[in-house]
Order: sequence, then structure tokens, then C-alpha cells
Amino acid sequence: MLSKSPLLLLVVGFCLNAAALADVDCSKRPPFVDPKTCCPMPDFVTAELKEKCAKFDMTPPPPTDGDASGSFESKRRHHHPHPPPCFFSCIFNETGIYTNRSLNQDKLKTYIEKVFEDSSDLQTTAIEAFTTCATKVAEFEANLPQRPSPRPGRPSPPPGMPFCPHDAGHLMGCVFRNVLKNCPASIRNDSQQCTDLKEYFTKCKPPRGPPPPSAEEM
Repeated sequence: MLSKSPLLLLVVGFCLNAAALADVDCSKRPPFVDPKTCCPMPDFVTAELKEKCAKFDMTPPPPTDGDASGSFESKRRHHHPHPPPCFFSCIFNETGIYTNRSLNQDKLKTYIEKVFEDSSDLQTTAIEAFTTCATKVAEFEANLPQRPSPRPGRPSPPPGMPFCPHDAGHLMGCVFRNVLKNCPASIRNDSQQCTDLKEYFTKCKPPRGPPPPSAEEM
């Protein structure tokens, strides 16, 4: 007859795991840590692309009229800056990674292997993040209510601010958070600060990842 010791160890293990989960206070956000300190990675956007798309590196101001005050986008801006949609639309158009709300896996793989050439683990994580997030963005966009036509006399956007779809910004923000959450062990910083931050965003629901990247961060 088998000893009961393995079963006892298993039960103890579950209890310790439950205790660890209980130790995370979801009402208290951990001290700020630069996300790239916890998951060191090269810039996603190359210097050449930053230069090509520099004129689009602007984040539209939050809406001032009542129509959009309760929208997903306005709530996002209330919590933290959102990746500039026009900038990332330009990046994706230049690379061919994501156009017309469609992900090109071949071009994505080629680009990711170039910018993350020193880490095959990071390449895999980034490609999986793009694939997952592209599906999420498509589902989100499909469920958005139909926006009414602009009213006559509605204020124009600020000078130089073009109209851009927000799916590119949504996609990049989702990818950035996904990569940080699933940062490969081969490059991950397992300091106590980073571990606390990861546990908070992993175990506390709903998860709110670190601020999406600005053009400089990526």
C-alpha cells in the first residue's frame, strides 16, 4: 500500500498556494516599476520607422462632449494615456503587419525576428501576443455600437490632428501588456518588486496592465 505522505504533501501544497493568493491585496496597487525593468526588451519600433511616422506621434485629447463621455476610449484615457492610434497605424502600414484590421502572420514573423533577434523566446511570446490580441480587438470592434454621424457644427479636431481608427492603438496596448505578463523566463527580472507587480496584475481581477507604451518606450 502506498504511503499517505505524497497525498499529505499535495494537500499542504494546495494550502500554501491558496495562502499565497490570499496574500495579494488587490485593493493596493504595488509601487510603480518601469515595465521594461521587469521585462527587458529592445524597442519594438525601429529608429527608421519612428522617423517615418514621427508626424503621427500624437495622442488625441479626451472628448469634451457628452456623446463620448462614457465610451471605452474616454475611460481608457482617464486611467492612462493610450498609444497614439495614428502613429501605430503608420507603423503597421509601413511594415504591413496589420492592415485593414487584418494581421499578416508572415510579415509579423519577419519583423519580430528582426527587432527581437537576440531572443527566440521573446519572438515566440510577441507573435503569440499579436495573434491573441488581434482576435480580441476584432471582437471588441465588432461589438461596438454604431456611432452616430457627426452633428452639424460639431468642433473640428485640433489643427494637424487627423482622424484615425483606434484599433491600431488598442492592438499595440494589448500586445505590450500581454508580453509583459508572459515575459519569458530567459529575460525576465525576478526581483521582489517585479514579482509583486506581476502577481498583482495576474491575480487581481479585472486585470489592468501597466500603462500602454508611448512611441519612445516602444
